[in-house]
Amino acid sequence: MITIRVKRSKGFLILKQVLLIAYLTGILWLRRNPISMVFSAISPFSLLFVLFVVSNGHYIQFAVAGSLVMALVGYGLALGQDISFYKTEYKIQDVFVASPVSPLTYMTGLALSQLLFGFPALAVLTVLAAFFGTSISNIPLLISTIFLIWGSMSAMGFFLSSHMLHMRNATQVISFVNVILAVLPPVFYSIGRLPLDLQYLAYIVPTTHASLMLQYTMGLPTPKEWSIALGLLVQVSYLIGFVMLAKTKAIWREV
Repeated sequence: MITIRVKRSKGFLILKQVLLIAYLTGILWLRRNPISMVFSAISPFSLLFVLFVVSNGHYIQFAVAGSLVMALVGYGLALGQDISFYKTEYKIQDVFVASPVSPLTYMTGLALSQLLFGFPALAVLTVLAAFFGTSISNIPLLISTIFLIWGSMSAMGFFLSSHMLHMRNATQVISFVNVILAVLPPVFYSIGRLPLDLQYLAYIVPTTHASLMLQYTMGLPTPKEWSIALGLLVQVSYLIGFVMLAKTKAIWREV
């Protein structure tokens, strides 16, 4: 009984720390600068608008799926830019390092604050994806895809930023990774448009599977060699892998 109570109190403490970090870095900023939510939605909605106009609405499902994945990648990786800024410019990370806060708790709190910044855009895109969905039974698959991509991209952003010594380096690397994960793979377009060799290469990228899962929920055809189980396996593997990297290989304390 004592062990259960200790574990429960420790879990509440971690949750309180996560929410406090998210409040300090997210809600307080948004109260002063609510327009930030508009700026953060520009990229995914701009591509959604362009694809809708160019295709006369014929590829709206691809545009919605790609925009949602792109938004999740952007908000997840943006965690790396924020951490680099707090670490190199404000020295806020030193305060958390000196406190009883673990790296994963710090990462989760900042990742949650990024989710707050992007909540209006993500809410609209999620509603659109559900609207074009073929069945209400696909909603759990839609939600799980959102959280898997958000979690893995946040862990990736945290890991990458911990090895960046300058804010400019973090911005450049994060922007490059964003293009590699959200623009080049078949996120906004059908994977069938790629040559066979590139299709196999695209299956290595987690955002390919995220887009395919969203396309599946909206009734779009998916490759015969692909399955929901494969998509979940790849995304869960990336999530576990990058969380472990963030926990064991990220530079938390300055030497």
